[in-house]
Amino acid sequence: MKYLKKILPAVLTVALTALMLCLVSILTSPKNNTQDAGHDAWAAYGFEAEPENTIDMFMLGDSESRTSISPMELFHNEGITSYCCGVNACRLCEVYEMLQLVLETQSPDLLIIESNVIFSPFNWKDALESITSSIFPVIHWHNRWKTLTKEDFTTIPAYTSVEVRKGYYHAALYNSAPPYLLDRYMTPTDEKEPLADINHYYIGKIAKTCKKKGIQLIIMSMPSVKNWNTQKHNTCVDLSEELEVPFIDLNEMREEVPIDWSVDTRDEGDHLNNAGMEKVCSWLGPYLRETWGLEDHRGDPAYDESWTDLYEAYVERIS
Repeated sequence: MKYLKKILPAVLTVALTALMLCLVSILTSPKNNTQDAGHDAWAAYGFEAEPENTIDMFMLGDSESRTSISPMELFHNEGITSYCCGVNACRLCEVYEMLQLVLETQSPDLLIIESNVIFSPFNWKDALESITSSIFPVIHWHNRWKTLTKEDFTTIPAYTSVEVRKGYYHAALYNSAPPYLLDRYMTPTDEKEPLADINHYYIGKIAKTCKKKGIQLIIMSMPSVKNWNTQKHNTCVDLSEELEVPFIDLNEMREEVPIDWSVDTRDEGDHLNNAGMEKVCSWLGPYLRETWGLEDHRGDPAYDESWTDLYEAYVERIS
């Protein structure tokens, strides 16, 4: 009894604190998945407005993923429903939490992890913040106190805005890669890029989650003169063998994905532009259909509203 008297106040304090954090999280969270609503990654989270269990493939990673693959392009050409959840400067701990969110409403057949994110540095403090932010969103949205409106006090978050690009970040401009980057791009070596223990732990967690849920995981590197090299490639080969998942390096597939670094990049070889994306999707779509048997949903009325009917708006948006 004495023990209960001692521990009960602590338990009540924790419970009340958690309740307050939940309530404040509802208050500070954007009320929709749009830029106007104050969401800082509205495109990546647009999948929450998609009908449940309609997305067959997800791409997770940093900006390399969201600038290299267009789900609308894959649907128009092959009928594949996919979503790109790439977020600028994303880290593996955040990729893992994003995957948990995806699995709340979707049951994809396939998940592509863009390999550049595997090497992005972070620490256990970052991982803890990512975990607690997913439980109590106020940790992420605390700065919204400054811009709260009357609507924030009277409504709860409801993500209803269908994102016409499905997470793709477009760019029609081009800015050629400089010669010094091209000269060292994918030069042969047996060296391997070091992988921090925490990065290794999280990519393992992602692989285990995919295996448990029956999702085929693929590690894939998007073309990038600036961010990719043979050392990273070699490390990913080892990871592929360890995790027993495919690794595909588009940087080594010059014939299948013939990127012209004078016109297919938006920012000197860092990210692809629309022309580069089209070359990636021209190879990726048939590969996904032929190798993994992803379903062709073209002609299915259930997909008209969120996919077929949006294609013209998508083309206009990225032009």
